[in-house]
Amino acid sequence: MKPKFNGFLVLLLVLFAQLTFAQERAVSGTVTDDAGMPLPGVSVQIKGTKTGTQTDFDGKYSIKATTSQILVFSYIGMKTQEIAASSSQVNTKLSGDAQQLEGVVVTTAMGIKREKKSLGYASQQISGKDVNGGAGNANVANLLSGKAAGVEVQRNNNFGGSTNVVIRGNKSLTGNNQALWVIDGVPIDNSNSNVSSQQIGNGGYDYGNNASDINQEDIESINILKGAAATALYGSRAANGVVMVTTKKGKSNDNKIGFSFSSGFTNGSIDKSTFPKYQDRYGSGYGFGSSFLGTGTPDTVDTSNDASDGDAFNNQPVYQWDAFTPFSPNYGKATPWAAAKNGPVTFFNNAHTFVNSIALEKSTERSSLSLSYVNTNQTGILPNSELKKNQISARFSQKVTDKLTANAYAAVTLQSTVGRNSTGYNDNILGNFRQWWQTNTDVQAQKDVYFASGGQNVTWNWKDPTEPSGLVPAYWDNPYFTRYQNYSSDDRTRLFSYASLNYDIAPWLSALGRVSIDTYKQLQEERRAVGSIASGFGLSPVNESSGYQRNDINFQEINYDFMLNFNKKIGENISLNGVIGTNIRRNKRDNVLSSTVGGLVVPGIYALSNSRLDLPFPREAKVSSGVNGIYAQASVGYLDTYFVDASIRRDVSSTLPDNNNSYVYPAISGSFLFSNVVKADWLNLGKFRVNYAEVGNDADALQLNNTYTRVSNFQGQPLYTNSLLLPFRSINKNPDLKPERTKSFEVGLETSLLNRRLGFDITYYKTNSVDQIVAAAVSSGSGYTNGLVNGGNIENRGFEIQLNGTPIKTKDFSWEIIVNWSNNRSRVISLPNGLDNLQLGTFQGGVTVNAAPGEAYGTLKGTDFVYTNGQPTIDQATGKYMITTSSNNVIGNITPDWIGGVRNKFTYKNLTFGFLIDTQKGGDIYSLDMYYGLASGLYRETAVGDIRENGLLNEGVAPNGTPNTVKTKGGSIANSLGYQAAPNKAFIYDASFVKLREVSITYNFPKSMFENTFLSSASASLVGSNLWIISKNLPYADPESGLSSGNSSRGYSVGSLPTTRDIGFNLTFKF
Repeated sequence: MKPKFNGFLVLLLVLFAQLTFAQERAVSGTVTDDAGMPLPGVSVQIKGTKTGTQTDFDGKYSIKATTSQILVFSYIGMKTQEIAASSSQVNTKLSGDAQQLEGVVVTTAMGIKREKKSLGYASQQISGKDVNGGAGNANVANLLSGKAAGVEVQRNNNFGGSTNVVIRGNKSLTGNNQALWVIDGVPIDNSNSNVSSQQIGNGGYDYGNNASDINQEDIESINILKGAAATALYGSRAANGVVMVTTKKGKSNDNKIGFSFSSGFTNGSIDKSTFPKYQDRYGSGYGFGSSFLGTGTPDTVDTSNDASDGDAFNNQPVYQWDAFTPFSPNYGKATPWAAAKNGPVTFFNNAHTFVNSIALEKSTERSSLSLSYVNTNQTGILPNSELKKNQISARFSQKVTDKLTANAYAAVTLQSTVGRNSTGYNDNILGNFRQWWQTNTDVQAQKDVYFASGGQNVTWNWKDPTEPSGLVPAYWDNPYFTRYQNYSSDDRTRLFSYASLNYDIAPWLSALGRVSIDTYKQLQEERRAVGSIASGFGLSPVNESSGYQRNDINFQEINYDFMLNFNKKIGENISLNGVIGTNIRRNKRDNVLSSTVGGLVVPGIYALSNSRLDLPFPREAKVSSGVNGIYAQASVGYLDTYFVDASIRRDVSSTLPDNNNSYVYPAISGSFLFSNVVKADWLNLGKFRVNYAEVGNDADALQLNNTYTRVSNFQGQPLYTNSLLLPFRSINKNPDLKPERTKSFEVGLETSLLNRRLGFDITYYKTNSVDQIVAAAVSSGSGYTNGLVNGGNIENRGFEIQLNGTPIKTKDFSWEIIVNWSNNRSRVISLPNGLDNLQLGTFQGGVTVNAAPGEAYGTLKGTDFVYTNGQPTIDQATGKYMITTSSNNVIGNITPDWIGGVRNKFTYKNLTFGFLIDTQKGGDIYSLDMYYGLASGLYRETAVGDIRENGLLNEGVAPNGTPNTVKTKGGSIANSLGYQAAPNKAFIYDASFVKLREVSITYNFPKSMFENTFLSSASASLVGSNLWIISKNLPYADPESGLSSGNSSRGYSVGSLPTTRDIGFNLTFKF
């Protein structure tokens, strides 16, 4: 009987299983809002399980459930509903829930999650979707433009170049003003390694800054923490605000492995409004009455000059530069004297960017894992320019026990770049094209002879082509020789990783221990081929015509964090949460800069051992620093309506002297949810907030004691000096430095109205940064030109407005709009040691960037017009402008009056269209390109009418105030325009602009297409960046085309790349 009994049990189990299976069936339905409109993205979860799904664009869902299970419908800003799955069709309507809306959680300092309603300071969150997939942008910092109020993104056009993110104005006179970048609560390094001369336009390469290493595919969201009250827990390095990046976590997917793949291609072409338009009437020559026509039959063009102020084109046969090289088809031939068919605008290529990424994610009830790989291959608009980047990241979370959770994250970036563009005035092709060029020179002919000669420097700018010894460059190399022979390259390998353990001591108390490392190695190499024009290079004190330089950089930062987090409800009405913690940070940076001297022995071999002369001592730096910090923060809430926050941090810094190395800074803030008191149907959320905070800032390393460097040997003994090249070091260090301090006050109003169809956030702030660490002028008798001191006060005050709305929302169509606007007034209150002016930078032509008491930060000073009755005065003897003898005149300011952005998103069923308008009003920029380009006769303004022959009537008045009637003398455009004929003020331009920054069209294919396939979803996007500069005032250049991410690199337009219009196509598949 036993076997029969067992058989009966088996039969019973089979029947039971079949019955259970029969009970689990598909449940589907539609979720709508109060207005009956479908709600996409609603979470539909089976209660008590990890099984769930989301509604599609039409608000529809489908999930397998038994009749006894409960479906939980949840959506941000809506009341959660629970409905039994008793029917195969379950439709529901979700209503607005102001309290739930208030409970939106954001990431704050140290990676702490907080309810936004309780925050007493301004923060602004940007979705990862809004900073990912921008056409042609490999640097995530650029993608913040126009998307957050009070955030000024100072970008440039350099290939792979650096970007400055400044929040609420410059707070340090000469120090760092960059916002701190943080990933999942852990700070990362975002410095650049550009030489100081590069940042003020004296030549060099922009090697970028390190925020470009952030993997855009990893970003879940970015939260901007703006004021000191928001950032105080990060200590001194967060004095300029924080860009808080939260990475993606593995998401639950019915215990399945989720897989996604995306591929994108972008094509970039130059915006011709940002490149000069040349005149086509005159060719080679400096003018001043000189002429080569009529001196022989046929005549020989003067190739030794680099201007276009010569004879008028007349198609007469002449010997030009290509008549003197056997590699040209015009060798020995006279060619018509005419404007070139192919000008420098044909030198540029289309830029191409290919981005391919794959991602895996898996999640269970106790663990989650996400992996991603991104490959980027980008070519620039200049020949021989390419950037390759490979990024791999992994994130893992495991609930080891019910109380212990382990988390780990690692991201590796491998980047290799060839052919970055030179910047500034010296040794820069774009300076050549924008300032000094012969309009009769055909760029494509230069290309042809370069390749035909096997890569020789066959230039258009021969010193004297009629003599064998004169077949060498006078000022400029062949531009293709420059790009293919005199190029830079750099390689960087970076690892950012952290691991943490979180232990729940009690339901209201947890402990977190975390260790993180950010480290990279970088090699920067610069080459100058044999046969190049001689100019400054490497460590040589004289100009070099060939050479090799390498810069080896190693960086490491380790952070150790321990935090006790508490979140306690006291009775029914009081909530208490906060953190007590410590942070230990250690930084190391090694740098070795070395180069050949005297040129290269063997052409084409770029190695230090190929130096013609003995190698100089390298410039070496080995810097270590550290900060030990302890902090505490607490937030008390009452009736879920009144909130008060207080925090305090104490840091001890190794870069400050022992008697001044510790500093304490407090913060206090409060918020009041008046929407809980004022009951109105139209008011969903209303919050008033106010805060005050102080934050310190230490000095750079090695600023306390003067150091000596070995520079050579003398009679067999080592020779040391306190300068590398000069008898006296320029800056005297100070063993008594104390920390800088920023004091901040902020008040704001935040609302959500009309069932969340309209909302705004208005903030007023005021900061004063005092005890600035500044290099101030000292007596030359000390052996130094400047000395480090504490002093000075910069005040920043301004308003920020964020407006969001949904003007239209129907079943099939919605329109969402976000407006960001801010103005910042930066004013220098005082300078140290009673100084009346501090030069922050000096530009070629005599223009300086300054800070002076009573003036705005970043004042431009230089020569100005002499005015009569408010009008420029004309010298009646020459017809030229009368110019002040002093260069200490205020002629502009680099700081904009206001910045703003307008984002629109239109959704119709599965199709989404969006665009971003980005704008800047005010600020000034000095154009060295116009300064020289007008004087050299290059630009079309120099050939209007017959001003070269007959002179130009300048607008202005005679010294007696009557209108000017005297023309400049003819014969040379330099007598009418350009640096010889006008003051610096004439080349100051309004830096305002309005740009169509981004455009995107995305189509999400219906999920019904993928039923019974291995695909779960797919989308296609057409994206564009910088498609249209709607308005600008700076001629022939982009007002944003700066030099680098330094303080003094803005407000100066010199030899910049033209802007590219980028259009791309992306495909994304999820499996």
